[in-house]
Amino acid sequence: MNDPAFWLLFAAVLAPVITGVVTMFLPRRLITTRVATALAGPALAIVILLSNGVSNTAHSRPFVEQLNLSFSFVTDPLGMFFALLIAGIGALIVLYARGYFGRNENDLARFYPMLGLFATAMLGLVLSDNFLALFLFWELTSISSFLLIGWDRNNPRAVRLALQALTVTGLGGMALLGGLCALGSATGAWSFSELAHVMHGGVELPNPGLLPLAFGLIVLGAGAKSAQWPLHFWLPGAMAAPTPVSAYLHSATMVKAGVYLFARLFPMLGASHEALAYWPMTLAGFGAITMLLGGYLALRADELKRIFAYTTVSQLGLLVCMYGVGAVQHHHETILSWPVMQILNHALYKAPLFIIAGAIMHIAGRKYLSQLSGLLKSHFHLALICLLACYAMAGGPLTLSFIAKETFLHQVYEAAQTNSVFWIVAAMTVLTAACNVAIFVRFLRTFLAPAHHGHAHDDHDHHHAHEHGFWGSCIWWPAAMIVAFQFIGGLVTPLFGSWISPVETHTGHFEHLPSIVYAFSHPGVPLYLSLAAIALGVVVGFAPIFRTTFADPHDRLFPATTRLGEVVGYRAFFTMQTGNLRTYLIMILAALVGALAWASSASGLLNWPRVTPLLGGDVGLVTAALFLTFLMCAAAMLIPWINSRVVRVLTLGACGFSVTGMYLVYQAPDLALTQLMFEIISIVLFLLVLRLLPEEPSESRPVARAPRLAFALVVGVSLGWIMLHSGAVADQSREAFLTAQAQSHDEHLAGPVVHDAALTAHAEQPDERLGAWFQRHAYKGSDATDGRGGGGTNVVNVVVVDFRGYDTLGEITVLGIAMMGVLAMLAGPAFIAEGGQERVLIPTRQPHLRSSLLRTSMPLILPLTLLFAGYVFFKGHNEPGGGFIAGLIASVGIVAYRMSEGPHALKRLIPLKPGVLVAIGLSFAAITAITPLLGGDSVLTLPHFNVPRLGSEPYHFTGAAFFDLGVMLVVIGCSTGIINRFEEELD
Repeated sequence: MNDPAFWLLFAAVLAPVITGVVTMFLPRRLITTRVATALAGPALAIVILLSNGVSNTAHSRPFVEQLNLSFSFVTDPLGMFFALLIAGIGALIVLYARGYFGRNENDLARFYPMLGLFATAMLGLVLSDNFLALFLFWELTSISSFLLIGWDRNNPRAVRLALQALTVTGLGGMALLGGLCALGSATGAWSFSELAHVMHGGVELPNPGLLPLAFGLIVLGAGAKSAQWPLHFWLPGAMAAPTPVSAYLHSATMVKAGVYLFARLFPMLGASHEALAYWPMTLAGFGAITMLLGGYLALRADELKRIFAYTTVSQLGLLVCMYGVGAVQHHHETILSWPVMQILNHALYKAPLFIIAGAIMHIAGRKYLSQLSGLLKSHFHLALICLLACYAMAGGPLTLSFIAKETFLHQVYEAAQTNSVFWIVAAMTVLTAACNVAIFVRFLRTFLAPAHHGHAHDDHDHHHAHEHGFWGSCIWWPAAMIVAFQFIGGLVTPLFGSWISPVETHTGHFEHLPSIVYAFSHPGVPLYLSLAAIALGVVVGFAPIFRTTFADPHDRLFPATTRLGEVVGYRAFFTMQTGNLRTYLIMILAALVGALAWASSASGLLNWPRVTPLLGGDVGLVTAALFLTFLMCAAAMLIPWINSRVVRVLTLGACGFSVTGMYLVYQAPDLALTQLMFEIISIVLFLLVLRLLPEEPSESRPVARAPRLAFALVVGVSLGWIMLHSGAVADQSREAFLTAQAQSHDEHLAGPVVHDAALTAHAEQPDERLGAWFQRHAYKGSDATDGRGGGGTNVVNVVVVDFRGYDTLGEITVLGIAMMGVLAMLAGPAFIAEGGQERVLIPTRQPHLRSSLLRTSMPLILPLTLLFAGYVFFKGHNEPGGGFIAGLIASVGIVAYRMSEGPHALKRLIPLKPGVLVAIGLSFAAITAITPLLGGDSVLTLPHFNVPRLGSEPYHFTGAAFFDLGVMLVVIGCSTGIINRFEEELD
């Protein structure tokens, strides 16, 4: 449990987001301090990762063990490589953003927290060993990238494209979740380390038939993330983001998440298991199509970022194809060669290309290639860096890209010797490489051409002048620094190979990183294919073909799909949503009655239930129950016949108060007190809403009440019948338990020996009814909870704040959202439909309902109410009470005080706004729930202990009280906030 390595890795993952959040609290004028703080996050992550070193040992902490979810991190070669790449490029992007945004305080203050959140998500993704933890970080990358892509909130196009990226990657994430769950169910392993043991240890799989489904869903999810055909269109659209976002998200991080997942699963599934023999053709097929399509679309594009975006799509296709081709068995071995080097190669030229594209757009004021004539003369350093990066992208000799291209062609060549179909992949690779060479030739020709004059400054992404000095140069020198490693890898290949060999996951045919000398001294088919691609690319680059821009037809997929969804949704909505509450209730209740009727024939519900006769119980309780039942039924049946809305509300309240009495009859004081307070609050709320509504119009035609009454009777009788059967089941369980006790008593009378045996049997078979189980385990827990109970004897409260604390946390969150919705609806004038048109509803001024008696008594009633609420709160874990009931009691007193004293009374009593009070309550509950994780325990595993009191028994205190306090604050904030808002409307 006390594993320092886990906490170090956890700190490395959280470092970027923590430092990003810290920048939010810095004064906006401290720009240099803000940059240094943001830079500390990825720098600290790098230091921690290097100090931890490469290790195949997983360090984990359980989170929700029942769901096989734990936070587990491992720094094996693959994870360490991706983590260092993410943190290293991220550190340079922090500096580049300073040069890109200049001294724009607002942009920098917004950008660094979002960048830190994204970096943390990516670090968690590549270091996670647990399937479900990986999925959580996977989805966090989609959310954080949505915020970054939609940076310009006032630009509808940027917002639309950000939503497109979120939708595609989000739906892909849902497919990935299904795939990971299917993979866990198929193999019985829920982490990559366990999966490797299962696959390589000859363990029999529990559900091998699920492997094809798991593989298909994982390919869909990872393919959507890594922009594989036909879902590649979101990535070029994401270029609406600022250039620092493009340089980070779409060259070295998020788009490689899918590639990382294929790399992670390759040793277990792609290279070892016969059930996935279709791995090679699936990945190689989709990857090759994406590779060629991306290269062709990049050749036909003119905007700089769009060119580089499509080349990114192309390279991602190559990487996916690499893991497909690499799984082909050649001489009984896989042919995957230096995959980490391939991924690093792409980052070392693509990040510089995006960085320098932003610099060109910012400094030169041009974003189209056709407008950059003469750039080599006007901005020599920008043009030179761009050409060097483009040369690397083209795979020219003396670059790391040339070596990467040769190793990939060697893989394809060996795969083609095993299966001739891969010659098609070889041809597609040559055509793709030719497109990249042609793009470099066009950049070179354009930059060397004479400059054209008369172009206006067309970059609207910047609203500040270019800076000089160090911060001004940050807009280009990170690109120069990164692209230099391309030529170090090409010129000093053995040295570069020694750098990356500790994190390389596979070397395949080549035992060392092949150099350019090795390639030309050992000529073969791969080298000839590479030279053919260069020659073809030079011809296409100089030829007057493929010059006009070409719109990708896949760009219409998402708009067409959304339009279809809107049309179908619009028709379905207005078919089902008539705006009439009565129609909704009839549909819901009719479906319920129909389901009950269908289930009755199969479950014996048509038989008369065996219930305990009423006459056998206590006369007083039976009489009270019959009287309350009569009141409830009478009130419910009277409501349809009452015309006044106020009287209807009061009649409904009478029905609710009767239910309160019924809870008391059945000895449920918690429920009775809750129902009583809720009825008071709801009646006040109903009456306030009715006072804001216009007078109810007289109906033009008589209302047919008989059919409504008949339908109500059918629903009531059906539900009552079900309740009778439920009671019969409970009675049978009780009778069985009493019969077992009677038999034990008879055996006691039969003799001491039999009596001892009966006692033993009775001890081994305790009362297993639900209520008895909770009473036994509410305080100390059971074997299912490792002996950890809720520390209380009030079963209701223990269930709410401990056993079902997840549900309660979700419920109070929904309660807070409901309050926000009410406040938003009442933020402006209301509209009502009249004659097919909408008109503003302005309520007439209403007289105050402030009673002198109420005002006089409130100074006494309010303190007593709050004191009673505190008493109910503190005793609620062991006796009837709790945070929810205490919140309702306090709300009743506060609302009465507000209604009697006027609009400023609530502000005098509670200085915090209701929304802030709700936020504090939610924070209390959430922090209390997750705090046990810091000690290695599960969520909501809270301590309880005795607090000594002078002259009295110790007070039993439990950590769940803080969770309960959060519930109470949320209830008070929501109740008083909503009612106060209605009161303000009336005032």
